Order: sequence, then structure tokens, then C-alpha cells
Amino acid sequence: MKTLISTDTSCLINYDSLKKYDISVFPLNVIIDGEEFLDGITINQDELKDAMRSNKKIKTSTPPLGEVIEYFEKLFEKGYDHIIHFTISSKLSSMNQLFNNVAEEYFKGKITVIDSYGLSTTMLSHVFYAYDEAKKGTEISEIVKNIEERKINDYIVFIPENLVALKNGGRISPSVALIGNMLGIKPLLNLTDGELKKESMVKNSKKALADKLDNLTQKLLPSEYDYTFIDFDGNANTVNWVCEYAEKLGLSLNKGIIPINVCAHCGPGTIGLVVSKKINDKSLKDFIN
Repeated sequence: MKTLISTDTSCLINYDSLKKYDISVFPLNVIIDGEEFLDGITINQDELKDAMRSNKKIKTSTPPLGEVIEYFEKLFEKGYDHIIHFTISSKLSSMNQLFNNVAEEYFKGKITVIDSYGLSTTMLSHVFYAYDEAKKGTEISEIVKNIEERKINDYIVFIPENLVALKNGGRISPSVALIGNMLGIKPLLNLTDGELKKESMVKNSKKALADKLDNLTQKLLPSEYDYTFIDFDGNANTVNWVCEYAEKLGLSLNKGIIPINVCAHCGPGTIGLVVSKKINDKSLKDFIN
């Protein structure tokens, strides 16, 4: 069986990687001041950063049904028998429901949709795992079962630069945002069971992530897990400090960009840490470098 792995730009795959791997990527829709763009195709990360720093109104939207159907039709025209498609967590977006509906109604039995319960490099690690296993001829049911087990210890944490975007999005009240920004405190947001929740309030982002590294590396061993520092136009001093701190722990951090569907809510300057299980004893670096 000729199986294709498919995903969307929430996983941050570099389009250059497509030249090496048989992986298809569906671009997210990004709307800036009412004008629609395709993430990574008609707008790049630098343009997104500039738009955010200019306080333009940015949001993501679910693609039209017809675009999703056409996307899969074109892939099947290339001779694939089955497609495994990964979506961002169903608790963060309606993409999973949309793609499941399309798979069931228009391509019954030919598409397996997997809820990553994550984003960024946790999602990417599952994509590459599925790719690696499909190449070996592993049964699709076995791939799905193993990915469910891999998801158990995925860990993602974010710290916004400030509370402006959270206030503008209605996630916190203006009074809470005002006090928080005056005191310089911000939420540490943890992706738990696929849902973004406030874990604590922090004042020092460097110390917060350093403490996370200290604790996580004791439980999720770097020999078995990939550690990735992610940001979206984060403070360069903070980025470098955290990476240098990780090196003192004997840890070489991968680096990635926070996807637009998170930054649209958290704002530019958001930083974070992602921990994902290695891919059959291989690191993400073995795939993306």
C-alpha cells in the first residue's frame, strides 16, 4: 500500500523538508485586518511578526470545505492508496472535526485523521514517526496505536511577552491585564490533554523556563526525548540565556517557531518549551537538518 503522511502548518515543518520527504502540508488560513493569507505560502514568518508588532488584527480561520476536498483529491490523483493526516489539537481548533468530516463523507476508508493533541514539534515528531513507520510498511492501525502511546508524555509550555493579546482576545479582563502588565507578571500556559491552561503566574521568564528544564530533564530523559525552545519574535537575550542554561545541563535545544494559531492569541514575543518523544531512537535534528 502506498501511504502518504499529511499535516498542516501548525507543526512548523520547513517547506524545504518536503524536498526530502514524502509529506504533504496543508497551509493554515491567516487573516490580517480582513485580508486572507496562506501560512508559509503567501505570507512568511517575518511578515507575520511585522504585522503583529504593528498591532494589526490577526486571526486564523477554518478553511472552506471545498479547499480541503480539493487538497485530498489532488493527492489521491498522484496514486496514493491511503493518507494519514495530522491536525493540531482538537481542543485548540476545529480543524480536526473538519478533516474527520471530509474523510468520512468524501473519502471513506481512505483517510485516517489523527488528533495530535499538540502542536509545534510535538505534532512534528508524530508526523515524522508516522513517516518513518509507513516507509517500513507498518500497518496503519499499528502506527495509530503507537502514536497514542507517544502522546502521553508530550509537554508544551508558553509564556507570553505581556498580556495585551490575551486581553484583546477576551481571554482576560482589561483590569487583570493592566495590573499584570504594571507588575510585570504573566501566565505560564501549559498544554495539558490537548488544552491550553494556566499553570501559574511568573515574573521572571528565564527562571521559569530554567526551573522547567531542571525538573523535566529528571523525568523525561534527554536520551529518550527531544527538547525544543520555541518562540515568535522572542527577546533575543532571553532566547540565548535559556539555550545557554540548557547547555550547562548537557542539553542541546532544538529551535522552532510558535505557530500562528497560538501567537494570534498570546501575541508576539511569546516563548516556550516543547518536549517530545524521539523518533525510533532518532532525534528531530536527524530529520530537519
